[in-house]
Amino acid sequence: MAEGYERFTIIWADRRISVSYRANWLRTSYWHIELRCDERLPVTQTGYRSIFVPEADLVNEAAITDFVIAALDQAALSKAWHDYLQASRQLDLF
Repeated sequence: MAEGYERFTIIWADRRISVSYRANWLRTSYWHIELRCDERLPVTQTGYRSIFVPEADLVNEAAITDFVIAALDQAALSKAWHDYLQASRQLDLF
């Protein structure tokens, strides 16, 4: 983890997600948030996502948690995510 970042873990849809964040990233008045998960997420196929959020939109770790969960919940409404979940429940013979 890069210097100056804080980290915590959330569980979303039975997926363990490591959330790293830093306020005022490179003195730009933006929060830098990184999501890391061993499984695919609706916001990333690789399990990694880097997000930049204006500093005025977030104030603390609780706000970051709410932001991340809202982003995941919103992205999980997509047809692509629904299709992925359906396909991952099916046995693949080929």
